[in-house]
Amino acid sequence: MTTTENKVLTSTIGTYRHYASQPILYDIESCYQDSNDEILHLTPYFSTMDLVKLEDLTYTRSFTYSLKNHQLLFTSNVTPINKNFVRRLASPDGKYLALVTQETKGEQELQYVQIWHDEHLIFGYEINDNKISPHGKILPKNDIASFFEWSPDSRRLVFTAAEKRKPLKSYFTAEKLDDIEEPASIYRENWGEQMEIFETSVVCIFDLDTKQVKLIENQPKDLYFGQCTWTTNPDELVFVAFRLEPYRLGLIYCQNRSSALFKCNWRNSEWIQLTEFDQLCRLFPRHLPKKDNQFIYLQSDVNRAHCQCQRLILFDTQTKQEKILIDRIDK
Repeated sequence: MTTTENKVLTSTIGTYRHYASQPILYDIESCYQDSNDEILHLTPYFSTMDLVKLEDLTYTRSFTYSLKNHQLLFTSNVTPINKNFVRRLASPDGKYLALVTQETKGEQELQYVQIWHDEHLIFGYEINDNKISPHGKILPKNDIASFFEWSPDSRRLVFTAAEKRKPLKSYFTAEKLDDIEEPASIYRENWGEQMEIFETSVVCIFDLDTKQVKLIENQPKDLYFGQCTWTTNPDELVFVAFRLEPYRLGLIYCQNRSSALFKCNWRNSEWIQLTEFDQLCRLFPRHLPKKDNQFIYLQSDVNRAHCQCQRLILFDTQTKQEKILIDRIDK
């Protein structure tokens, strides 16, 4: 290798190391820390690359900002995120932290749920504990197919999880025939394309007042609920639903698939369909603060371009009327 080629190679490696070390913001949490909503606490999550281990790293750091004085009050040190974390979310008031961790013991993967209040662990359970947990594994973060959200008053936590199934037992090891469920070799359809662990989902609520985990009953079995937002009513939520049939593949890349909006009262497990499964894709609902019965969402047309321009829609849950706030631009 000539001197010139060596300089070019060294420069190229240096350039790659420089840009590979630049962090990428992929998630952020925010909450207010005082009654006057003047102190904002931000916890962004960053992804970067470790060129020694040749793997992605995730870390976080906290920022405290004064909205009144427009000053940054505090910045924490970098804190690496343990790979065993499945979910981590602080409550809007900043007092509670919900954690879901995962570890492997032998051939079994276990998940643990923890609720922290300041530095105190006030509640926890293992998902295989049938006395407490009505659900299977809690689903990891996915913008389309899972959610993990505190209520605005920080008293409830809604999340998606897999259905609880009995452990698979062989005909030769089962003590009685009633113990034999579906065989391990049976095929269970999933959403595919980087979403292989997403099959079906159930919606659960953790109630901080009662320290109980509740499965919302009467969920339509032919639908998959992938997105959620709380309303101003602490008992109600709005969901985005996708059909399980006739196919599932492509959801992660196809924001042009028919979807419908549902409203649910989690206390009495009442589900109300707000829109039909028509030629529109409805995603990312967000409830308007201090506005009863109104929320916004993004809307696009079915079977057009995958990443097409979207409309910003205002929806009224009482009248079921939609209003275009910002229309799409076709040309």
